[in-house]
Amino acid sequence: MYCRKTFEELLDLNSPVKPFSFSYGGKTCDLSQVPCTIETGTGGNRKMIYEVVPGTVRLTLEMTVWPDFPVIEYTPYFENIGSADSGIISEVSVLDYEAEDPVFFGEQRLKQWDPTGNSKISVRYHLGSKAAGSDFLPQKRDLFSRPGLNKLEMECASGRCSTDYLPFFGVDNDPMNGINIAIGWSCAWKCSVEKEITEIIWGRGKKSRIRCGMKRAAFRMHPGERLMQPGILIHFRENKSIRDGQNEFRRFMIAHHAPRNRRGELIVPPLLLAFWGGLETDKQIRRIRTAQEQQLPYEGVWIDAGWMGSPGPCPHFLEDTDCSSDWPRRVGSWDFNTYAHPQGLKPISEAAHQAGMRLLVWFESLRIFSGSGAAVIKEHPEWLLGDKQAFAEGKEVNFLLNIGIPEARKYLFDTVSGIMEREGIDDYREDFNMEPDAALASGDEPDRIGVTEMKFVEGFYLFWEELRKRFPDMYIDNCASGGRRLEYKAASFSFPLCQSDFACFLPYEEECVPLEHLYLDDWLPQHGTLNWGPADPYHMACGLGGGMGCKVWQFNGREPKPDDDYDLHRRLVQWGKQLRDIHMTGDVYPLVEGPETDWRKWSGQQIHDPQKNCGMVQIFRRKNSPDPEFQLKLAGLDPAAVYEVEFFTGEKSRLAGRELASLVIRLDSPRSFQIIKYQKTGDKK
Repeated sequence: MYCRKTFEELLDLNSPVKPFSFSYGGKTCDLSQVPCTIETGTGGNRKMIYEVVPGTVRLTLEMTVWPDFPVIEYTPYFENIGSADSGIISEVSVLDYEAEDPVFFGEQRLKQWDPTGNSKISVRYHLGSKAAGSDFLPQKRDLFSRPGLNKLEMECASGRCSTDYLPFFGVDNDPMNGINIAIGWSCAWKCSVEKEITEIIWGRGKKSRIRCGMKRAAFRMHPGERLMQPGILIHFRENKSIRDGQNEFRRFMIAHHAPRNRRGELIVPPLLLAFWGGLETDKQIRRIRTAQEQQLPYEGVWIDAGWMGSPGPCPHFLEDTDCSSDWPRRVGSWDFNTYAHPQGLKPISEAAHQAGMRLLVWFESLRIFSGSGAAVIKEHPEWLLGDKQAFAEGKEVNFLLNIGIPEARKYLFDTVSGIMEREGIDDYREDFNMEPDAALASGDEPDRIGVTEMKFVEGFYLFWEELRKRFPDMYIDNCASGGRRLEYKAASFSFPLCQSDFACFLPYEEECVPLEHLYLDDWLPQHGTLNWGPADPYHMACGLGGGMGCKVWQFNGREPKPDDDYDLHRRLVQWGKQLRDIHMTGDVYPLVEGPETDWRKWSGQQIHDPQKNCGMVQIFRRKNSPDPEFQLKLAGLDPAAVYEVEFFTGEKSRLAGRELASLVIRLDSPRSFQIIKYQKTGDKK
């Protein structure tokens, strides 16, 4: 079955089957005949080097067998070590893992035939991000050895990795055993999980197979070329429930795939005041000073799109004005919009720093609109990917900056880092509002399909790595149209503060946002959302749980008012920071099963830190919930211990663990919420 033992058997030098597969020159490569050597490093690192075609093609798996978690991850690299072009490499599965499934429904024994067993496997996966209320919802598929029921295929319809599905999924042998798999690739991937059918009439089949790889790859390599493939991460869940397995996966991601500052401290998703980039400098500064005067505990200021390009008004797209927003047409220009910011962004960064806050600024670095006036269009057209014929015909197009070219990557790094240093910008927000697949394909030669994408993805990681080296205390906000480029390698450098663009618009169903938090928490502990602020406390509470960009004063028409309830505003931000912090150390437990399946249900989650013996509960009586009471069922509490308990509504009490674990919460009105924090004391009851 899928477990560490069967996977490590595939890694054995003498194993006739390997955990990956591909064809070379049109024929399946027989890896049992390929010599392999192992170079051992420190901390579980190793290289497995396969001489696929001696003297010509080498495959290296750069692998980490983590000593502190039941996790193995690796990234394959193909390399041409010869003096001539290689043959065509195709049908690459960076993970090709076959195992015999345990009998689930018992054996059937007939005298004249071998005994047969009915087996199944289950696949847990999640929808991706499409700025919709269904973003990140969980799905499950049971697979059987029956036609039409034996295969699940997932594939990126476009070129961003988490638009259609999250590149994280689980394959379960049974409720207590299985594996979690993550794919490290920022562009298009595909995956299939398939039960074999050895006999259709009887529905026989003992094995299943998992295959993952790039969506498009059939290429020859030039001499000296080295090409990266998608990374694979496998987490082995043995003798653990699915919930315990997901919490272990969360702890692994925090330990090994989360950004840290120069002192090695975890960088947490912040709670920020978000301003539209086209909002004038003086108005942004006045809002910052109001936050400072009212002691609103925001950790930073977020400047979004609209600050760049030619001089002229660039209102927010929801702003009540006769002037339409043209921010997408400005992308590619690195000039300041001097209509809004005559002195650049330096005055805003100085005001933010004086108020004790950091400054996060929006960049869209990889898309270049042909009408933006960007100098690179004329100076280096060879760095651009896209429909150049349409551009030559006078049509407007979006180009993709090909940072797989080292010189283009250096130009981008120098440009971005120079702006950040001159303007006093602390943190970098990268948006990416185009599907890159067609542009990437335009850079390929007929016998090198996928090569442009391979170099582009590696260049993307190198660009972020260099930025974090230059600014070691910086975080990267990974936007990409709201959560459309989420994967485990990117998580090492970044987190999404706009996990879905669903919350960009008004009106929207705020009760969908806690579901985004709930289901992203299983795979990516660090994330955040946009929110329109405390005028509606229930609305703002729905956005709490991770980082947040609060748009309460985002653009003209949304200004601070003398009669604003700053006490409530302050308290919501304070409790939001506490919820964010416990998410970085605690295990997550949903309090309601499938809240998305019935909107009359309450919704909520517990976050429990077993090391600190504390936790928090976030619970919502949703607008369609008829029942004013909900009984908690909390995990991890000591029944006999005493806990100090504090409620968002102000009450404080001391409760025994057994009382707290089954506490009844009453909320008299629909569309209401409660937040509870608890800490174990040394007392016993």
